[in-house]
Amino acid sequence: MRINSNAPYLNSLRNIQHSSDELKKSAEKLASGRRINRASDDPAGLAISEEMRSQIASIEQELRNIENDRNKYAVADGSIDSLQNSLRDLRDIAVAAANEGGNSQEAQEAYQRAVDDAAKSYREIQTSSSYGTQKLLDGSDGSVADIKPLPNINISSAASAEQAIEEIDKKMDELTEIRGEIGASQKNDLDARRNNLEIELTNLTAAESSIRDVDMAREYAQAISKEMSLKAGLAMLAHQNQVPNLVLDLLNK
Repeated sequence: MRINSNAPYLNSLRNIQHSSDELKKSAEKLASGRRINRASDDPAGLAISEEMRSQIASIEQELRNIENDRNKYAVADGSIDSLQNSLRDLRDIAVAAANEGGNSQEAQEAYQRAVDDAAKSYREIQTSSSYGTQKLLDGSDGSVADIKPLPNINISSAASAEQAIEEIDKKMDELTEIRGEIGASQKNDLDARRNNLEIELTNLTAAESSIRDVDMAREYAQAISKEMSLKAGLAMLAHQNQVPNLVLDLLNK
């Protein structure tokens, strides 16, 4: 029994410090919800987690880009729908003007003015359709479709009205085909790509979470164990501190 150097006391003190440090780490993990809060917690796991986070960020940005493209296609589809409605109005007027022998000259002129107004509306929609600053229907870089300008519609006579009906029908077929291509691009390209990316994002997020996030139940149980070890160590420290006093008591007797 020695009084100058209490080795058991120092050993207990070292164990207490270790238990205290471990308890602090558990408390940090429980508070943050992360198993890895700094590189020293798991250097290899941190590197893998950071790489996955970079992939996740890239996928999230690509999903935003796809959503932006889907919105652009939706605007273009709506504009083409408006163009088709304008063509239907034009066709109705042309059919009325094609009634040979049933229209007066004044009626033909009135039909022509109506056609001119409807054609003007068509051209305004076709040239002004845009998503932000990006034109959608003029065939420019980044546009969705290349819709040719509407030719002049002449229905000043029944014969010219019949010809105008044929031209309008061709234009209707053209728009229907373009609209079908837009729908196919949305479904087979954008929607399919989005679905694949969402699955990949879910899998990557789950994998990253398994590396970096803490198992709360398990860590809590470990924290309780570390707390008990710390309390036991403190109790033993108090006991070891009494050993020199016992030696002195023996000397005093």
